[in-house]
This record gives sequence, structure tokens and C-alpha cells, in this order.
Amino acid sequence: MDYTKLPPVKKGKKLALEHFPNRFYAAVFRLWETVFAERIAFALDTSVDKVKAAAADMGMPEQKNMEKWGKHGYITTIRNVWHILPYEQLIKLLGWNEEQLATTLKEDDFLDVKLGGFKPDCEPVRFEEPDEEQKSRLFRIKSVMQKYFGEMFDGEKPFDFFGDNYIDSAFDKADGLRMIYSYCGLYAGVLDNDVALSYPDELLRMYRSAGVNAVWLPVVLYQMLPFPFAPEFSQGWEQRIRRLKELVAKAKAYDIAIYLYINEPRCMPLSFFEKYPAMKGRTMDMYAALCTSNPAVLQYLRDAIRMLCENVPELGGFITITCSENLTHCKSREEGEECARCKNVPVSKLVADVLCAISEESRKVNPRIRTIAWTWAWDHYMTKEEIADCIDRLPREIVIQSNSEIQKEFTIGGVTGNVRDYSMSIPGPGPLAKYIWEYARAKDHEVSAKVQVNVTWECSTVPFLPVFDLVREHMTGLNDFGVQHLVLSWTLGGYPSVNLKVASSCLLDPSEERYDLLLFEEFGEYADCVKKAAKMFSDAFREFPFHLRSLYLGPQNAGPSNLLYLQPSGFEATMTCYAYDDLDNWRAIYPREIYINQLRKLRDGWRRGLEEIEHMPDCMFKQAALGGYALFNSSYLQAEFIDKRSEGDSEYLIGLVQEEKKMALLMYELMQKSSLFGYEAANHYYFNKAMLAEKVINCEYISGKLAD
Repeated sequence: MDYTKLPPVKKGKKLALEHFPNRFYAAVFRLWETVFAERIAFALDTSVDKVKAAAADMGMPEQKNMEKWGKHGYITTIRNVWHILPYEQLIKLLGWNEEQLATTLKEDDFLDVKLGGFKPDCEPVRFEEPDEEQKSRLFRIKSVMQKYFGEMFDGEKPFDFFGDNYIDSAFDKADGLRMIYSYCGLYAGVLDNDVALSYPDELLRMYRSAGVNAVWLPVVLYQMLPFPFAPEFSQGWEQRIRRLKELVAKAKAYDIAIYLYINEPRCMPLSFFEKYPAMKGRTMDMYAALCTSNPAVLQYLRDAIRMLCENVPELGGFITITCSENLTHCKSREEGEECARCKNVPVSKLVADVLCAISEESRKVNPRIRTIAWTWAWDHYMTKEEIADCIDRLPREIVIQSNSEIQKEFTIGGVTGNVRDYSMSIPGPGPLAKYIWEYARAKDHEVSAKVQVNVTWECSTVPFLPVFDLVREHMTGLNDFGVQHLVLSWTLGGYPSVNLKVASSCLLDPSEERYDLLLFEEFGEYADCVKKAAKMFSDAFREFPFHLRSLYLGPQNAGPSNLLYLQPSGFEATMTCYAYDDLDNWRAIYPREIYINQLRKLRDGWRRGLEEIEHMPDCMFKQAALGGYALFNSSYLQAEFIDKRSEGDSEYLIGLVQEEKKMALLMYELMQKSSLFGYEAANHYYFNKAMLAEKVINCEYISGKLAD
């Protein structure tokens, strides 16, 4: 069957998984933690008994804690078998249809891009009786599982994020916004489910305690209200509005406002324009923009915003991206066939038209509803003068936001570059943000900084990085510049950690005295050693070989869950999903030697910080620090292994592999203690416990091959 709505299958492109006897056992192993045995059997066209027997042959513990994976962790399931199951079996496994999978891949924070933009070539997976050699490999897998992972499902339950390890204390309220994305927020379809899934009361209480006063979530307007041109796109809008109203009321009880993140008006499939050709704007692939130079389109946007706010008048506001996130107005993207109508219209006007429509119509309903104009990627489409022209066109009530670090220059390992965003290791603010804020404030706009204070794609799979000095440095710079509003995270970095308190506190009062008091309130008698360790972690993190490509493609997010390959895998790393063994894309602008050396310096400096807190009792600060070490050390070990694997020094390579095995076991131990490790909202569990078990199996297999 041809699946025309899904990413194309790349014929002959297959990933070797030699540490498994065959792909049937690989599928069972990778699905055992997240999918019920009955559903696995259904997808693999076999009996439940055969699936359970296969799991037992590999030493897998009895299934437990399965209930939440279907709604909270489907991305983990998809990515785990993307290289194993063909579309037909994947769809059966999920219990979806092609349309549902296509929608998820497109709308769930660009999941199709993260998976590589194509489907690896996979034959249908069927049960085959193992031969003697395969039985021998099953025995070795079972031995590893029994030795290290017999209690895999007896540790902390997945998705139980908010336990007793959080200090619930009063915190000074900020005058400005302190906005964040829900740590456990579903991305696509968040309002198609019970709001408690993404916004449990425990999390909202913890946010209030950490000084957070606003939460953002993504929506698409035609899913929130009747779409006048094609009502079929709006099915279920009444339930979504009802859930949004419920969420607004729920959050208000914790003094938290709800903001909607929108890219509007959203592009439509080309078939839509057969009926409405006059609305067709820039064309990209199978979609075209709704041209905002057509008065009917702009009026639709105005009507939709007003109707939404009339339905939910206590909404906090909107946060917008108007360039280069989704195809919206006709110059929001540079690809594709341009719109003849908008060809000579300045980008600044097209952007301002959209922002004015959103701000003006929402304020007609409730003057307190804010619109935040995020200038993300404006510099790709506009000069400084055009950015100023755009701001000139906007009502003063619109808040102007810039990603704080933009154009901050750096030199790391002798390599120079500048930051766009997602940097904690190089604190902002950068020169373009300063220019935008300065100009906006001169025009009487309030200004906001988009920052990351918990984690970034520099390292996203721990709840927070304890680099307090870097956070303080960044906030001091924002304080000096009079920034009053903070958006504290993108989809990653939403845990209500002590980092949020450090950020909000230092933005208001960056003094050493206030910082020391905060540490004492959080850590008591261990405040001094925490302060020393945080300084060492911060200094070590400055060595991170920063580049946006490294952030998206490098191994530091998957860490010890990323498999090792004795021979090149032939796959290129994908955005925040699969790192593979693609060292030359990981390193971006850095020569191999410098990239690897920077990871080594980061690892070594981080280890010295750990020595300062060895005597501390087990706590989230210590666990987060150990998690950072596992990810950074693993990144170094993998890069060094790939660089040296062709040189034939088996003894040296085995040493790297065995150290990597220790990092997998360390991360597994942390996951047994806390469900926070490995999780990131837009990727669900970036790695689950079974993936770490597979890595240990992979390390033992590689070591054996090297020893032969």
C-alpha cells in the first residue's frame, strides 16, 4: 500500500541492529516497556504467547506501569520502531490510521523532520524460529538483562514527575511575566485531551512556588473555531474551547495566566484553493499560504481572534512567531513559489498586519489580553531598519520580544561564531536583542526576553542543569537593560526547578547577598558546597562546543542511549532525535580534534564539580548534576570512539565502550530514582529504561567483536 500522506520510504536505507538476533526480537525488546503485549502481537501478526516468550527469552521483566504511554509517550514508541516496522505495522501498533499519523508527524513540533524526513526501508516483521547462533545471542542478552535490569519496572514510574523531592516555598511575585511551557505538556492535540494530563494541579502549585505566573501552549485557529471556508477542519472545536476555558479557570486559581502560541493564518493544502483561488499565496510543496493581502483573509484572522477571545475572555494573551516557523503570510518563508500579490509588499507590513489584527481584536474583548510579538528570525527577512519600521507600525500595547542571546559572539577552542538562541553556556543578551529592546522601549513598548534557564538542546534530558552562575550572569545582563518580562522556556526546560527561582530572583536583585540567601533557603547547611559546585559546573559548561547544528544534531541529548556502531551507520543525524554516529555533523564548525577536546574539557570540569557534593545526601540537585555528567561524558566517549574506530586499537576502543556502558548504567540508576530523567515534552521520553538496557547490550556486543 502507498502511504502518500506520510514521509516517503527511502528504498534500501536500513539501519543495522546487529546486537539483536533478528528484527522480531528487536521489535519486541523496544516495545516491551511502552506497548501492551497484546497490541505488539496484533501489530506483528503473531500470538501473544510468542511475544511473551520472546520477551522472556531476552530476560525482560514482566510488563508494569503501561497505562500512560499511549497518551503521554507515543513519540517514544514511534521513534523506537521507526527503523524496524513498516508503515502498515506501525499504524496497527498505534491503533491509528494514515491521516492520524500524518497529522501527528506534521503538527507535533515537526516530528516528521526530527525522524529524518523519510521512512527507512523496513520489511514486515514476522516471527521466525531462532537458529542456534541466534539462540546463543538471546542467551547473552538475557544474561545482561538479569545481571543489570531485573528490576527495571520496579523503580520510579514513568510520567510520575511531581513527587516529594520539591521544596514548596513562598517566592516573591514578579511585576513582569515569568512564562513557561508545561514540563509535561502535550504539544499536538493538547486540548483534545483532559487538561489535567498536561497541567496537573501539582505542577501549577510548583510553578506558583517558583515564581511562574504564565504558561503558554500551541493552538491552530481553525481547530479552535468554525473555519468558515472549510468547516471540516474544525471538527471538535467546541470541546477544545471548553477545555481551554477549563484550563484558564484552573490556572487562575494559582495566579497563572494562559497564553496561546500561534502562527497564523495557517497554510492550507492546495486542494483548498480549488474553491478559493483568490486566497492563494506563496506555494510550498503541497501547501499554500492564505494571502493576508487579500482583505477576506485578514478579516477572517480578525474575526477568529475576536471570537476566540469572546469565548475565553480571561485569556492571558497570545505569543506569536510571524517569520519562518510555519508558512503563514506570504513572506513568512523564503522557499517555494512567491505570491505575485505580495511581491512588492514589505515584509514589515505583512508582519505588522497580522500582529495588529491579533492585538486590536483581542483588546476589543478584554484590554488586558496581551499580544507578544516574538522577533524570532526577523533578522533573516528584515534589516535593522525594516525591523524598526515593523515596530513603528505596531500598537504600543504589543510587547516586543527577542531571543536574548541573538548575535552574541563567542570564541571556543579558538573557533569563533555567534549565537542565535538556545544557549545557556554563552549567556546573553546579544547585540541584536539589545537593539530591538532599545528601539521598542523608545516607542513605549514593554519588552520581553526569550531565554532558557533550565536546559537547552545543549543538554535537554535532565530536569535542569545546575549552572547557577551562568543563569545569574544572563539575568544580570537583562537587569542592566531593563527587561521586565521573561519567557523561560521553549518546549524543553519546563521543570519547576531552583533555576527558575535563581533567574527570577536575580533579574530583580542580582546581588551576591540575595543569591546566598536563596541558596540557604533551598539547601540549608549544604548551601556553600552547592555554590562551589555550581560555579565549577558553570565554568565547565562554558567549554561546550556551541553551535546551533551541534545542539540539534549532537549526541548530548540522547547521551548513553545513543548506540555505538563498529562500521559507519550510513545515516545522518536528525534534529533533536537521532544522533547516530554522524560525528562530522555533530561538530558543525569545529575541527574534529577541537570538538572532541572541548567535550573532554567539559567532562573533566564537570567531574571536579561532582567532587564538591560527594558528601551531600541524595537530592534532585545531586541527581541533576550526575545526569549532566552522564550525558556530557557519553558525548565525549562516543565522539572519541567514532574518531578512533578505524585505527584498529581494539584495547583502547574497548576501554571507551566499557566506560560508555558505565554511563548507561548511571543514567539507568537515575531513571530508577526519578521519572524526570530522559523526558522532554516535545520528544516525550527521549530515551526510556529499555533503551539504556539496549545500549548495555550494544556495548557488550561491540566489546566482544573488538576482542575477537
